[in-house]
Order: sequence, then C-alpha cells, then structure tokens
Amino acid sequence: MSDEADSTSPIPVVTLDYDTITDSVAARLSISLIGQVLFLKSQIPLPIVQLSRLSSTKSTPRAIKQRSELLSSFDTLSSHLNTTFTALSSAFARLHNISNNTRSANSNHARAYMGIFVGSSPTTVKAKVIFAVDGLEIKVIGARDDITRKQGSEEDEDEDEDGEDEDDEEDDWETDDDSDDSEDDDDDDDEDDDDDDDDDGDDGDEDDNDGDENEDEDEDNDGDEDDEDDKESSLPPESRSPSPEPYYPSHAEQQRALQAAERLFSRTLAAADANGHGMSADLAPTQTHIMLRAPRRFVHPAWIPRQNLSATLEGALDEFLQESGIHNEDVQNTRPRKASKRGKTVEGVWVVGREGLSTALGKDTIRGRDEEWDEMIWWSWDGKIVGFSDW
Repeated sequence: MSDEADSTSPIPVVTLDYDTITDSVAARLSISLIGQVLFLKSQIPLPIVQLSRLSSTKSTPRAIKQRSELLSSFDTLSSHLNTTFTALSSAFARLHNISNNTRSANSNHARAYMGIFVGSSPTTVKAKVIFAVDGLEIKVIGARDDITRKQGSEEDEDEDEDGEDEDDEEDDWETDDDSDDSEDDDDDDDEDDDDDDDDDGDDGDEDDNDGDENEDEDEDNDGDEDDEDDKESSLPPESRSPSPEPYYPSHAEQQRALQAAERLFSRTLAAADANGHGMSADLAPTQTHIMLRAPRRFVHPAWIPRQNLSATLEGALDEFLQESGIHNEDVQNTRPRKASKRGKTVEGVWVVGREGLSTALGKDTIRGRDEEWDEMIWWSWDGKIVGFSDW
C-alpha cells in the first residue's frame, strides 16, 4: 500500500507548504469551503461575497429577510470557526496518555474532520461534504514555544550548576585532607628546626633575613594576583549563545499567507471540477448542518455534543476515507454494493502539509486512553443556515 494519496482519487487534496496546519489556516479554509458548498449546492443564488454586496432596491421583502438571515448566520459561523479549531487543537493536546501513531516519533499533529450536510436533518441529507485536515497543529491554548524552550534551557542550566556544586564540594574535601596532612608535616618540621637552631645560631639569623625578603616578595605577588582577580571579576561573564527567538509573523504577513492558502484551495477545487470531480448539484433550498468530530473533552460554547448521531456520521466519514484511498483497520467498509443513482454520496476535500496525505494511517493519528473523555464524538453547530433562491 502506498503511503501517498492516490492521484486518481475523486477526493481533491490541497497541499500547503507547511509542516503543520495551524488553527487559523484550517478555520479560513473551512469557511471558504462552506461558502462554496452553499453556492454549488444551489442553496444561495450567488456566491457569498457577491450576495453581501447585492443591492436591496429591486428585491422583495421576503428575499431581503432571507438574505439578511443567511448572511448573519454565515458571519456568526465564521466568527465561531476562528476559535473552533483553536479549541480542537487544545483538546487534542490534552488527550490523556496520548498514544502517538503518527508517521514520525516527534510528530505533533492530528487529523480533524468537519462535515457539511445539506438536508432537513444531519441523518436525512441530500449532500454530504467532508472537510478533512491531515496535520492539524496540536497546541494547548495560550502555550508559547519560546517559554517552553526557555524552561528547557533553564532546567539544563540548573543541572549544570548542580554538577559544578558537587565538584566544588569534592574539591573542598580534598583540600581539607591535604591541609591536615600539611599541618602534621609542619609540626614535625618545627621540632627538627628547634634542634638545628641550637647548633646554628648565626645561620638562623641569615635565614630569618632571607625569609623576610621572601615574605615581602610573596606579598607583592599576592597583591598582583588580587588585582588581576578584581579585574577579571569586573568583566562581564561569558554569556552562553542564546537560543534563537521564535519568529512571530505580523498581522499583515498572516493575512497574506491566509489569502495565498485560500487561493490555492479554490484553484484545487476548480481543477477537480474540471476533471469531473466537482461538487455542483441542483438541490432545492433547505437547511445546512455543520458538524465537527472532536474528543468529548472538547469545549466550545457554540458546539453541542450529538453522540446519538455518531454512528450515522461515522459511516459517512468511513465512506469518505475509502474514497480517499484509506483502508485502515479502523475504517469500516461502508461502500454500497450497487452504485447510487444520485451519483456520489460523500464528497469532500483534504488539506495537508508538505508531507502529503498518508494512506497508511487510519482515521485517527493520535488516540487517548481515557475511554470517556478521549472518545471521539460528533458535535453540531448551534446556529442555523437556511438556503433560499429568491434575490
């Protein structure tokens, strides 16, 4: 089985030049996909951008009301999605005893899935579109990379200082032992010197004079050494090479990067449509439900847990993964024996980093061992999006 995505798969893959997909990139592209799905599935008469600029002078009051409600709901959803993937990334980072099954030991990303279901309810839908991210960055809310690195370096410094203190203590013990031995030797020498002094008086005087001169020279040398030590202590200590500061792009740079990713995303979907793998369908205006697959520990005020729908939605996800060429043990075979007369039942798009999409991995690249809080369930957005055709 190849580790890379099958080029003949009907599911388009958007490859971005990133190691991991950040929460802001995932949110921006998910918003773009929802807007395109609404238009391609005939839920709105014009694209979202043009619809917001449409003049109301020639529209009926009913059309104006429907358009205003949809635009208001879409704006609220866009605001919620900007924080949804941040909360999802943090929920993945807090999985209890993470069992990492990703392609590298130091991998810090996960797979995330969002569903766009067009129909009266999430279980009875006319169209199913999956937005999948392979490589969502895992990061606790509020965590900073530079602080993490700084704490690691401080711990290393503490260990080095502890090692130096232990060496100093050993040196002190050795010095004390040497001084004790030298004192004993001095006592023996003093007794011998007393005997010699009785015999050689004159020589002792000359030795005393020489000793005085030697002491003066030693004091001068000690003074010079003290001056050198003072100079050395006044110099700044040799600083260790500081770890490189993490780069934080400006707001303008972030917006340019998001716009470039969105343009690539739109071009990929347009190319898939030209190759016969588009999402266009003429459907009657109805409701659109936004669903998110997340751990039970996921926390966000705009999302409601819908565990009762998990079995149905997991089946749609398994079918999407099979269409993508992923046949892992945790992906159940849900393909119908006969082709549907309505065409494709599940559509979608992958957003991946520079490593590409690996078909060797399963539905979840990381798993927690807490059966309750780490269980993956589906959540529904608490808003309401209703399509219309009058404008």
